[in-house]
Amino acid sequence: MNIRQNSAFTASLERVGAFLAANLITAGLCMTGIGAPFALVGLFALMNDWVQEKQPEFFRVYFGAIRRHWRVALALGVMDAAGFGLVLFNFSVFMQMSLNDFPAVLSLTMTCCVALILLMANVYAWCIVSLLDLPLRGTIRFSLALALGKPLHSLLITASALLPLLISLTLPAAFFLMVSLALSAYVGARGVWWVLRRQFSREELAELMPAD
Repeated sequence: MNIRQNSAFTASLERVGAFLAANLITAGLCMTGIGAPFALVGLFALMNDWVQEKQPEFFRVYFGAIRRHWRVALALGVMDAAGFGLVLFNFSVFMQMSLNDFPAVLSLTMTCCVALILLMANVYAWCIVSLLDLPLRGTIRFSLALALGKPLHSLLITASALLPLLISLTLPAAFFLMVSLALSAYVGARGVWWVLRRQFSREELAELMPAD
């Protein structure tokens, strides 16, 4: 009994250590800018294994995902920068405009919708890159199909995933460096896995997912 308890305790410590290490490495890579896409694909690969109740080897899974999917991750990062950059530019324009006329309100509403769709699709995309091993076009199409096909679920998952990041803005920087990124990725990965389990049978998921 003691051996089992010690084994479980050791496994828990290893998991906590991997969680903290994943957050620290991801935060460090994200701060470089160009390393952010690679950090995200590695982080979500690790969280994908955890939500499936696997016991992944941290370095093999995290850096293995970067090695296998760096091209797709980089392309997604460039597309995100362009898409969210355009959204932020539009918002900066709206802040200088009068929103009393209908066309301006309509444009603002459309920009908000585009931003929301981008956020929801991103949660799916970063999970799907390593989970289903799809090419870039397949990842984008599948992510948009899930985001638009399950809008309420997608909105709830996105809001839940963003919550730790928003909370970290009110806390010391150590919370961001140690916890928030990995926690957000875990919540997002768990939500995406839940949607996939509802959308597909076990047999269909087994066919979609690459063999280990």
